[in-house]
Amino acid sequence: MRVSVVIPTCDAGPPFAALLDRLHAQKPQPPDEIVIVDSGSKDNTCRLAAAAGARVVEWNEPYDHGLTRDAGISAATGDIIVLTVQDALPAADDWIARLASHFNDPAVAGVTSRQVPPPDGPLELQIKARLDTDSGNAPVRISLLDHPGYAQYTPLERLELCRFDNVCAALRRSVWEQIPFGACRYAEDYQWARRVLEAGHTLVRDPSAPVIHAHRRSFIYEFRRALLDAWVLDETFGYRYRLRDRLNRVTALTQSEAAGPKPGLGARLAAARTYAAHAFARMLYNCYRVALKPLGIGQKTLTWLTNGI
Repeated sequence: MRVSVVIPTCDAGPPFAALLDRLHAQKPQPPDEIVIVDSGSKDNTCRLAAAAGARVVEWNEPYDHGLTRDAGISAATGDIIVLTVQDALPAADDWIARLASHFNDPAVAGVTSRQVPPPDGPLELQIKARLDTDSGNAPVRISLLDHPGYAQYTPLERLELCRFDNVCAALRRSVWEQIPFGACRYAEDYQWARRVLEAGHTLVRDPSAPVIHAHRRSFIYEFRRALLDAWVLDETFGYRYRLRDRLNRVTALTQSEAAGPKPGLGARLAAARTYAAHAFARMLYNCYRVALKPLGIGQKTLTWLTNGI
């Protein structure tokens, strides 16, 4: 089966050259093609891609997480489409082979892995990565045939089944042709996974094929992203962040941090800032949902606050 890698780009910067190098170094062979969907880069992103033999698709519309990826997949020719982002790096030289191996099973529509931060990455992401590692490295198959009570599942239980990450994923093109991402401002991967599972397909989570990826973002950006996260997950899954869920998560994070290397004060403060941004955003969204949404007000402000994430 032919393998295409599809990457949305915009002023990708130096990490993009490293990503292209790692893609070409994949074993036992590199991908059959690389397609970038570029949203008006002003730097040398398109020149780097072309020099590396990649196909460049120009995206002149406002960026959309779903439609932009659909454009790249439509231009690609592979039977398997590997999805990542411009500043992620495969953690191993058999990354593509590990993802692609699962498609030998015709029931599998998509495979996802995980993101791990570099050694000097943000503390909160290092803790999260340790939690993911503690859950095991064996692939897990997800099919609703194994969940006959799915219709009665809580929003959190459904959300857990639909965890899918387009920073590190692969999908079967023939399934995408039937179930494209479509217009989606956020969480296009979770929403695609839900539709695919409900259509009777199987997804696989393979933690052994991660990518290295991390960002250090400002308090404002983290706040806006968490606000959009709460809004979209409420709209699409009916999931609402609850204090009990957050406390359980904080307990797990604290235990994982205690088991790891002792971070410095600066790393702790940066992590606390991120957690505070998320908590504030989710509290604000819950206030909107309870007090303003029933009155039909506040949505324009919410849209403005989350625009561009």
